[in-house]
Amino acid sequence: MSQNAENQNKLQRRDFLKAVLPLPIVGGVVAGYLSKRSFDRRNRNTLFSELGLDLEIEPEATERPQKPGGDSIRLGIIGVGRRAENILVSLGFGRQDQSEATADYTDLNVTLAGVCDVYDPAAEKGIALSQYNRFAETSKRMPAAKRYRHYHDMLDSKDIDAVIIATPDHWHERMVVDAAAAGKHIYCEKCLTRTIEEAFRVRDVIKRSSVVFQYGHQNRQQYAFRVARKIIDKNILGQITLIKTHTNRNTPSGAWLRHLDRSIEVEKLDWKHWLGPAPLEPFTPSRYWGWQKFFEYSGGLPAHMFSHEYDAVNQVMNLGIPKSVMASGGIYYWKDDRNTPDVFQAIFDYPQRNLLLTYDATLACSSTGEYESGAKVKEVYGSDAWMKLGMDIHVIVDRHSKRFKTKIADGLMKPSIPFLSYTPGANLGQFDMITSASQRYYVSQGLVYTYQDGKKIDVTYLHVKEWLDCIRTAAIPSCDIDHAFEDAITCLMATKSYQEGRKVEWDETRQRVV
Repeated sequence: MSQNAENQNKLQRRDFLKAVLPLPIVGGVVAGYLSKRSFDRRNRNTLFSELGLDLEIEPEATERPQKPGGDSIRLGIIGVGRRAENILVSLGFGRQDQSEATADYTDLNVTLAGVCDVYDPAAEKGIALSQYNRFAETSKRMPAAKRYRHYHDMLDSKDIDAVIIATPDHWHERMVVDAAAAGKHIYCEKCLTRTIEEAFRVRDVIKRSSVVFQYGHQNRQQYAFRVARKIIDKNILGQITLIKTHTNRNTPSGAWLRHLDRSIEVEKLDWKHWLGPAPLEPFTPSRYWGWQKFFEYSGGLPAHMFSHEYDAVNQVMNLGIPKSVMASGGIYYWKDDRNTPDVFQAIFDYPQRNLLLTYDATLACSSTGEYESGAKVKEVYGSDAWMKLGMDIHVIVDRHSKRFKTKIADGLMKPSIPFLSYTPGANLGQFDMITSASQRYYVSQGLVYTYQDGKKIDVTYLHVKEWLDCIRTAAIPSCDIDHAFEDAITCLMATKSYQEGRKVEWDETRQRVV
């Protein structure tokens, strides 16, 4: 391209952005038609109208809520590993110097009253975290949490109102069932259970109880998924027939070889108690730190990685449980003691929706083709356009779209350039058609932050806060037992297909997997 042509293109692009940005498009969505010529306001508004870009997306929160009234909710946490520590720090527990800016976080009016872990140093870490909360209105030292060596003792205590279950999956069913029987409200990390049969039991028990249950998919709080849901509802993509999801890692830690950089004081661990309902096995650091590698304690890649991808798609499109699943894979790279695959692929068939959902995973390569390394991007393919869905959103027209045929011919849409983009947290004046590689990489990493009033805020904080608010108001959380059940059955159908080497099917009428 000549210098004059390049300058002219920049001028046209700048003129276009000046025309687009003042439009009252809410929720941070901006249309990015690029043309070889400028177009007048009437044509531009016609294009917006055709796309339904008067998207009625709720505005991002701008007011900090007040501290909840009433008595403090007394939390107990069962299992104090790294995920549990992340949850507690997200809620403000820990030393003051662990804090980032706290102005956008509300005092949740909670205390950490109890911790339960079979490993003494882990329990001691939880107790240490309990004694300060940086979001609290007072900086006084808080009472230390009580140590419980068995979760039944915690559930029997009148000093505990609600529990966070962050143990390995093979304990989830027993703990959720027992907590519901004890009348304790429950926040349970994924996967809901280790087996399909356990998922049915958990669902039935929670349905019969009066406890408030929240499933640990914190990305239910991601504002970007609300935007994506509106785009889907407006039928901008046309008929959707294929959705692709991915997991790509390439480190020992990412492959759950966590014992390589962690030590353990075996004399301070109750290994038999840790195993619980699982088969008796000799202690190894690999099993303790990397329990996700073993089917005795988990559902493998579908339960721990695809679960995130599925829930993102499910909350955007309300897919529910697939009609059938076919999976394949193997242990192709990490030749250690694991029995779950490190390379995996599954196809989830939704004939009633006329679409397929696919999942592929490798723990031996972090690159994802055209996408940034490690980016959690889902691709949603429609007959008129397709969408890259991560923490940011880009919608690209299909070159053979019938709906947009004239717009493509007129140069108002280009198959190689997004015509609709959303970037969380960006000010309207900062929107552009294609964000920088570094910006796209940052927002695509996800699972940590969303944005409110243009400021980063921890999604785990928001997700647990929602659960606490629902406990106080007897409301239903965004990731209740119905969503948890759909997630568990879908993911564990893939595990079952892999283990049995066959297609498995969901019988909707009889409510069973066959």
